[in-house]
Amino acid sequence: MTRATSAVADVTVFLLLVGAAATVILSGASAEHPPTANPAAEQASMLAASTAHVSYDLTVPDTDDHLPPEHVTRHRRTAHGTVAQLLGEAAMSNVSVEGNRLSIAGKDFESAMRSTARDRLGSPGRKASVRVTWEPYPGAPINGKYRVGDRPPADTDVRAATVTVPSGMQNASAAARSAAASQGYDGVSTVVAREVVDGLFPADRTRYALRGDYPADVLMRTRYERAAELTGVEVAPERQSTVAMNREVTAALARQLRADMRSRFDSPAAAARAVRTSEIRVTVRTWSP
Repeated sequence: MTRATSAVADVTVFLLLVGAAATVILSGASAEHPPTANPAAEQASMLAASTAHVSYDLTVPDTDDHLPPEHVTRHRRTAHGTVAQLLGEAAMSNVSVEGNRLSIAGKDFESAMRSTARDRLGSPGRKASVRVTWEPYPGAPINGKYRVGDRPPADTDVRAATVTVPSGMQNASAAARSAAASQGYDGVSTVVAREVVDGLFPADRTRYALRGDYPADVLMRTRYERAAELTGVEVAPERQSTVAMNREVTAALARQLRADMRSRFDSPAAAARAVRTSEIRVTVRTWSP
């Protein structure tokens, strides 16, 4: 089984997809157009099976910290994995809260990955685009989204197919359903927020990064401070433990999710059924120009 050398692990300092199984499931080909007759399904299967090496530079925020003499050379990274995996990592690199990015560290990776994907897509006489989406539930205010290629014209025949790749987070569906029955929206939102924050900031690895060398320490501190800003709390990475900071960010994010779930779903049970923290959807669309 292929395993990705995670770009997101570099971008967020071993936060996501480290050791995640590279399982890819083909889905979404319409019943009218089985995979063998669906050019989008063929393209999606290719993304799931083919591998790529992507070189990129980390974007590290300015800092007043003392920098090692060789700090510039440490910015260069190379990621390896299936194209579908790497597209998923590009989406997770762009995780945002209410449209505001959590980190800019992976911008060059996202750009390099877009070029790589464009080189693989398309076939004679057809155009293709890819939309990559991670959402803990559809429409959630925190999500990761990424696109390669143009949107297809509204008046053309479009074929579509989807593959899913792991997000690096656990499947929270069962816990969300249980919480919905006992605690309503409060329970579902807390389960989702906890899984998201634990996925973005695993306590042990986050602690090692904060205590580590440049640029890991700067990237992690900046990421924590940005997460706190976007959820309306304050953290102090130089003083607080990762457990304490995760607890504060989780509680704040849960409040945001709870308000959103109440406006979006008819019941806590419906909200729980929509939870899908563990997967990233990679959707290919093809059409004739």
